[in-house]
Amino acid sequence: MPAVWRYADARAALDQACNFVSPEQAERRNLILVNPIEDNIYPTCRHLVGAYQLVLPGETARSHRHSPNALRLVLDAGSETFTIVNGVKVDVAEGDVVLTPSWHWHGHSNFGDEPAFWLDFLDVPLVQNLESMFFENHPERDESVASHEPDSPLRHKGVDLVAGMRERGTVEIAPEGLKTIGLHAIGLTQGQSHGSERRIDNNIYVVTAGEVRINVENLGALTLERGDVVVVPCWHEYNIEGCSSWSQLVRVTDEPVMKALGFVNVMQS
Repeated sequence: MPAVWRYADARAALDQACNFVSPEQAERRNLILVNPIEDNIYPTCRHLVGAYQLVLPGETARSHRHSPNALRLVLDAGSETFTIVNGVKVDVAEGDVVLTPSWHWHGHSNFGDEPAFWLDFLDVPLVQNLESMFFENHPERDESVASHEPDSPLRHKGVDLVAGMRERGTVEIAPEGLKTIGLHAIGLTQGQSHGSERRIDNNIYVVTAGEVRINVENLGALTLERGDVVVVPCWHEYNIEGCSSWSQLVRVTDEPVMKALGFVNVMQS
């Protein structure tokens, strides 16, 4: 079902979790966005899961790899926050989208003096249903840095996405970067709308700047601020309208799966 999660609530919960959950205990300090449908214990929608993550100053979330594809949308991070992907140190900053494709080693470190918050999105539910789930911890716990690439092709800088949105409105992020997950950055002026009739794909939206008003079938109208998340499962009409002079969103979707399987023509209600 459609559902909304608030960044302010997530930050408060993660701050409290620091008292009793360490990266060593939980692999990642995540607050999972579990869809409130009855009997669900994990997915955000049928094929995707999202989670807010917190890495405190001085912490390292150990390196591992898994068959699911993953990405990080950075909400707040100070200097010296980075991800290591297959031995490459990738710096991250507010608004960045960083990809960790299937079976790539990845770990996260915060050597700065501010807590780092971001959103993780993975295709774990899809991979689990396909019975293709594999996971491995790095033998050294924390993968060593072999090179430093601030402009890694796996990093899509927030400043570049903003420039693209200002110019074109919607920017497709890393086409084919993740075979099962589609990504778009969307810019809206005040009163401008983005939406759709019923679709066969599942969509998750994150507000990354400004304020928007979303009206979703079976959920109603709600105002969302920076860091808030809404999931619009398949076959729900929705409309998102900019409420600020300039608002930004990131769309995370399983549309590439539907295209690969030839279902894109089954998108009319």
